[in-house]
Amino acid sequence: MIGDSITSALYQKALDGTWQRQKATSNNIANSETPGYKAIKVNFEDSLKAEVNKLQTTANTGGTGFLDKMESIQSIDNSNINVYQGATTSRLDQNNVDMESENIDMTKSVLQYNYLVRGVSDSYSRLKYAINGGK
Repeated sequence: MIGDSITSALYQKALDGTWQRQKATSNNIANSETPGYKAIKVNFEDSLKAEVNKLQTTANTGGTGFLDKMESIQSIDNSNINVYQGATTSRLDQNNVDMESENIDMTKSVLQYNYLVRGVSDSYSRLKYAINGGK
């Protein structure tokens, strides 16, 4: 992403995780009638939250400087996007896709992705405004 900042790294990782979740949910919906198919779930928020908490702890203990910033960006970039399969099945064909839940997850992911894109756009609009001297 343009601009090496912790905020842009967080946006990028959140966009990546949300995109992976949308792909997994789409795959689940497409395979809702496939016998034996196990729904795929994506979790990136826990890992990203742990990295943010670690950065806050570092900032509170006086960690500053370019090296710390680059290390922070690298740790955010290396945070995990966990993809796993659900284990429980309630259908005779051993498929565990719940269409209602998947549709809710898809709507949530689309909204989350749109808000993240808007946040990135707003950040760059403010940067452009500052570069142009408020014009």
